[in-house]
Amino acid sequence: MLLHSVLSAGTYLAAKRALGELSPFELALARFALAGLVYGGLMLLRPRKIDRRDLLPLAVLGFIAIPLNQGFFLFGLSLTSPGHAALLYAMSPVFVFLLALLRREERSSPWKSFGIALAFVGAAVVLGARGQLSGGAGGPRALLGDLLILIAVIAWAVYVVWGKPYALRYGVITTTGATIVAGSLLYLPVGLWLSRAQSFRALSPVGWGAVAYLIVLTSVVSYLLYYWALAREDASRVAIWSNTQPVLTAILAWALYGDALTPSFVAGGVLVILGVAMTQRG
Repeated sequence: MLLHSVLSAGTYLAAKRALGELSPFELALARFALAGLVYGGLMLLRPRKIDRRDLLPLAVLGFIAIPLNQGFFLFGLSLTSPGHAALLYAMSPVFVFLLALLRREERSSPWKSFGIALAFVGAAVVLGARGQLSGGAGGPRALLGDLLILIAVIAWAVYVVWGKPYALRYGVITTTGATIVAGSLLYLPVGLWLSRAQSFRALSPVGWGAVAYLIVLTSVVSYLLYYWALAREDASRVAIWSNTQPVLTAILAWALYGDALTPSFVAGGVLVILGVAMTQRG
């Protein structure tokens, strides 16, 4: 999960670079259409029969993962600030934990509950230290954007918790591949409608490199690592690692762009690490 978090932290930097040349919907189209082809190839290399009764649930999970999660996220991000979006995504372990409790797949404990809360506070401190929670859009548009991203976060939590039994049943490649391929096909009409062909023709080599990172390392390698861990651990223990991403993103930004690391950032990072450790212990 540490490797998954490092790759996901690089996602923010790659996406920022790609969004300088593509709209969010064009980027999502390129990312998931091509990722769907990669997963299709992986499933052909390692074929595994899926029970007919599970085809519809996996397709629904694909809809939740891409059109619903990514659709609400992209619309929301166009209305609110990236800092608000990052803070709301830091709440995903909370929703994963609550859904797992409702499905009786996990049991609560003081260590786990306090660890999740501590990691969220740490992520908020890190984002605040980087100035990502100040300024930006305000008013009703920002509130609507925050609400849409909150729906996206809940959709991701549903995808994680409801997808775990299928990862146990069919393995990582088949489960992730089936949901991503289904979700990509469902998103394809919307993506084509909201995209312009000339945007892709004008994309620079650096822009294509950023898109390739999002396809190969984020949508394929990172997703497979996530579901691999999900098949072996409690969903909340896997999800809590997402709160390390603001810390790792800040470290990457410091290493690549010279962004300052303040004492507040260090304090927030320590809180995140303690929260992750407590959740694992729980």
